[in-house]
Amino acid sequence: MRRFHRNTVAAVAAAVLMLGAAACGGEDDPKGGDGNSPSPTTSTAPTEDASEASDEWKSKYTKAQLTSYEDALARWNEYEQRSAPLWARGKATEAAAKLFKSYFPSPFWQSQYRRLASYEQVDVKIEGTPGIYWSKAKSISDNGLSVEIQQCVDNTQIKVTQRGKPAKPVRAQQKPNLRIISLSKPEGHDWLIYGIKDASSGKPKPCEP
Repeated sequence: MRRFHRNTVAAVAAAVLMLGAAACGGEDDPKGGDGNSPSPTTSTAPTEDASEASDEWKSKYTKAQLTSYEDALARWNEYEQRSAPLWARGKATEAAAKLFKSYFPSPFWQSQYRRLASYEQVDVKIEGTPGIYWSKAKSISDNGLSVEIQQCVDNTQIKVTQRGKPAKPVRAQQKPNLRIISLSKPEGHDWLIYGIKDASSGKPKPCEP
């Protein structure tokens, strides 16, 4: 049993900085588990050539699309702030399940809950949220109901502990890295999170602050 726990903690330490991001899907084209995701037709902004800190990317979109982006970004920020205390407590409670259900479609909210439960089993707690250097739209659907948000984040602001002791830092996550959040707004729902890709989802992608 001790060996199992050591292996579990090692996996947790390597992946915790986005709180189970890979379990949320992580596909470039967000797809809902209930089949209600909006049209995937998108307009895509440049992600490499333009200055990341500038607003040049906004010229690729209509005013309505940019309003959708701002609404989706606000929804994501709301989730990140509201969920932070859950990960800091490290307890898979009914309140945690309720919050996940309000921000993720099925089966993605269950993946978040299972991740939190696995942390509780090995007494892993995560405090804080990443620092954000900049945010921009990676893509916005023509109808404005699907948005991909690209952010350059500082994960060093997150504190991970196991049984009250600091977890060993992951080297690749000690510098700015990109993360991409996919959100869609199905009919009759607020914005829902369909995917997150970041340094914990595979090979980290460095970014310029």
